[in-house]
Amino acid sequence: MPIIGLDLGKNNFRAVELENNKGKITLLRFGIYENPKINIEGDNKEDLANYANAVKEFFSETGFTTQNVVVALPEHQVFMRVIKMPMMSDKDLDNSIRFEAEQYIPMPLKEVNLSHQKIDPDLDDKNKINVLIVAAKKSILEKYVEILKMAHLMPKGMEPEALSVGRVLGDSEERPSASIIIDIGVSSSLIIITYRGFVRFTRSIPFGGDVLTRSIQQALSLDYNQAEEYKKAYGLDPNHAEGKIFNILKPIFDNVVMEVKRSKIFFTTHNPNVNINRVILCGGTALMPGILFYMATNLDSEVELANPWRNILISSKYEAKKDYLYEHGPIFSTSVGLAMKEV
Repeated sequence: MPIIGLDLGKNNFRAVELENNKGKITLLRFGIYENPKINIEGDNKEDLANYANAVKEFFSETGFTTQNVVVALPEHQVFMRVIKMPMMSDKDLDNSIRFEAEQYIPMPLKEVNLSHQKIDPDLDDKNKINVLIVAAKKSILEKYVEILKMAHLMPKGMEPEALSVGRVLGDSEERPSASIIIDIGVSSSLIIITYRGFVRFTRSIPFGGDVLTRSIQQALSLDYNQAEEYKKAYGLDPNHAEGKIFNILKPIFDNVVMEVKRSKIFFTTHNPNVNINRVILCGGTALMPGILFYMATNLDSEVELANPWRNILISSKYEAKKDYLYEHGPIFSTSVGLAMKEV
């Protein structure tokens, strides 16, 4: 059965339709649609209806063949954490998780949907297990279900973006070391650490592509769209535009590097037997010139662009678009990971 991963980003809607045919996952369709910039943070019914109509128009234009979708939830509306618990059976874990989670979740449990996933025995204490807990506000889930139903879609799952990205870009269970994924969004970014097939750490930082564009806009007295074009054309390449754009953006990325290093230190302090030797960049800003070299130099690590297609067959009808798909892999990482949750 085909399934669609739907990433409702702030600037664009992105979606992919995947199908599992005898163990081979195939890309059937994909699309990008400009977000109409309708505010759905509140409960205005007209705004929700207009947003749903935009989603419906996107699906109509792209020609998706199924209504079954998995959707990413806004990261700031979801709480995630890996906790340590005593070794116990799955049944006992199910019975005790709500009591244990109450110590960590900064909102009343009656207001959230709580899920959990047993990761593995603790690396340092074999009498304990690592458990990933995820809590999402019921009001947010209900709002997204309402939007999807108004768009004539069938929600098959919802999850935080970090889990989707970790699923498609993270380490296999056989890989002996961990990876850091930096998912650069429009207004915020995620630092995700994966190890042996699971997300082990997530952190959101108030940095995104919009901050970069507005910094260029202010420094050079440009309009927003022109500043956006400068960012995309010159980015962190010091050899372009006499290094002007590089000099504007460098202090911002210096802070990003510092936050990544802090996250790495925190994780390795709590997991001293795990090495981190790879960094993966995803999100639209990951396509900016010079960013790979800058991050590799300042993080002293192997840095690569996200490739969500590594285990996916691309339909023959997209043969002419293969280069585009691979070049723009970083912007499809979330939607591919969402679809892979249920495919």
